[in-house]
Amino acid sequence: MLALGILWLVVGLNQVFTPDALMENDALHIMGMSMNELEALSPEAVLYVRWLIGALGMLKMSWSFFVLAITMTGFRKGEKWAWYTLWLAPVLLVGQGIFNSVFLGDFNEMLQWIPITTITLFGLLHPYRNFFPKDRQEVLEEG
Repeated sequence: MLALGILWLVVGLNQVFTPDALMENDALHIMGMSMNELEALSPEAVLYVRWLIGALGMLKMSWSFFVLAITMTGFRKGEKWAWYTLWLAPVLLVGQGIFNSVFLGDFNEMLQWIPITTITLFGLLHPYRNFFPKDRQEVLEEG
């Protein structure tokens, strides 16, 4: 989960500071034209898209701080509230994949979300027994 938080922070920073690098492929895929063609057609639209990508980057950075704070506090201590709360991360990832697929009308858009969602689910399910021991008596005897 720590790796997920750091990854989201890096992606968010990338979106805030280098939105143009991210826009070219999306522009071709969604609008069928390059960013240069769109900018020639409507410079205001390009400014708006840059602003939106930067705003989404800020949102990803805030999510990363959320994930990092919970991971380094309650999740590390094995507190159940942290485990349940961090389930928001895969829900967000699956939701984003579904939104992209529906919005763009291409199921392949969902495929790019599978690796990070799988890693996130592994990060939640691997320490499951730390949060929910089989027998409370066994834990008391070991501790």
